[in-house]
Amino acid sequence: MRPKILAIQFRINKLMIATERASIEREAGVYTDITFIDVLDDGNDWGNPEKMMLGYDGVILGGSGDFDFDGNRPADDESRIMTYSILNKLRLLFQYIFDNDIPTLGICYGHQLLGAFAGAQVRYDATQRKTCSHMVKLMVSQNDHFLFSDLPDSFPAHYAHKDTLDRVPEGAVLVLEGGDRCKVAALQYRNNIYSTQFHPELNYKDAVERMKNSPGYLPEGIITEEIFLDNPDSNKIMQNFSKFVAQQAEFKKEQSVVSEVVAEMAEGV
Repeated sequence: MRPKILAIQFRINKLMIATERASIEREAGVYTDITFIDVLDDGNDWGNPEKMMLGYDGVILGGSGDFDFDGNRPADDESRIMTYSILNKLRLLFQYIFDNDIPTLGICYGHQLLGAFAGAQVRYDATQRKTCSHMVKLMVSQNDHFLFSDLPDSFPAHYAHKDTLDRVPEGAVLVLEGGDRCKVAALQYRNNIYSTQFHPELNYKDAVERMKNSPGYLPEGIITEEIFLDNPDSNKIMQNFSKFVAQQAEFKKEQSVVSEVVAEMAEGV
């Protein structure tokens, strides 16, 4: 049986749900099987994270074109209200993930949710808002972080966001930055929890198609094909995450076997 990842989606538009699933499955499905669930589905037992995570070795928190922490919307906007309702719904799961250091990758909105849970503020920032490919720079060594192995020191990543974290949360490590236009591009929490403000699941074709189906992200007159670069480097993060989950699952399995052998030997003494 292959390792399994639980992917939580935060979307309403059925087309966007399907295309996000296809992108994640393509990039992360090489080493793992992926089960997708909808955060709006109250049939899930959000109050029992241990039960929810039973049989899963990792978590992916997807993006959202439907909900914002701020988004330059009025304070009473339904999208903002729903975001804080979603955050509260996920608090027990997030605490379980952090307590057990479960391999996790938050993407864009998922990055913001983890950041807010960890104590940062998520705010609309016109200087950092962008929909395009934007250069990011590694702030850590590839040798020390498996997720970034085989990546150059700088590479273009695909973005589409309005809100940003106001700071690096306490206890987190800044692993990627994009200058003044993306001060908190990627973070590491604990040993196994990561998040990116950009979309490592998207290739060039995905990015172009998603923006064509996401009204409100691009100014009128912008040609989508001209603002994204056809570069696969950021996809390696998603691929490496899948492999990382598989390796961690295999290590836990081996440790379990060793523990069983030790217990049997102890009983035989």
